[in-house]
Amino acid sequence: MGHERIGFLPKTQIWRHIVDQLSHFNNSDADVSQIANSTLNNIRKTYEKMPNDDSVIKAIQYLTILTASANTNNQIDFLNNNGIGINKEISLFSLIRSAKEFVKTENGSLESNKIAVDALLNAITTYESNNQNNQLLLFDEQSSSIWANTGTGAVFCDLARAFFSSFTDRYLKYYLDREASHAINDYNLIESFSNKLSEQISRHAFETSKIMQSYAAGWFNVHSKSNLPNIDEIKSFLKLTFTKLREEFRREAEK
Repeated sequence: MGHERIGFLPKTQIWRHIVDQLSHFNNSDADVSQIANSTLNNIRKTYEKMPNDDSVIKAIQYLTILTASANTNNQIDFLNNNGIGINKEISLFSLIRSAKEFVKTENGSLESNKIAVDALLNAITTYESNNQNNQLLLFDEQSSSIWANTGTGAVFCDLARAFFSSFTDRYLKYYLDREASHAINDYNLIESFSNKLSEQISRHAFETSKIMQSYAAGWFNVHSKSNLPNIDEIKSFLKLTFTKLREEFRREAEK
């Protein structure tokens, strides 16, 4: 399909650095090891359920519709007809508003819904920020021109990677903070711990998300040629993605 093949990722040194940093906040090697391994085990257990999570399914569905809309004769009508309310023109404001509305759900975890929405908004704003001309104008026509040229597997891949990177970043920080709070009794120290490791965790999450580059573009190109992918096809994509992510976290734990 002409896309990059990615196997295991050479990023173990980043997780090792995070673990090393933990030792500055706790004098016990056993506690540091417990914090690190519990974090990875918790995220692996959570990710096992994610392919069927309603919020995550809707987030990927949103990105698929948004990307595919650029290949239609009337992008605005296509978005509106497929549940993404845009009104007269595409702006960052309208995308943010419609994304929040689209991923609303009465099923599943409120926690995963919040993280999925935040990750989706991050993917949208990051893509627009990376493709605009030095300024952010929420109501400017610039947004429309940016999103009018997104109908490729490569763009979907970029958006999907940004989503999974942000999603993983948030879950890693959540579990790492939770585990650290059991072993670090000083509130100020816990806050310092979170701030110090934030950038490293984000970098680790971004590199981990690279695993889906080997198939995301091809998946989009195959499933959006004549129609949008159905829910089962989206679940299949998510199952493959989260299985690969879980395998990466298992490998990290073994190191």
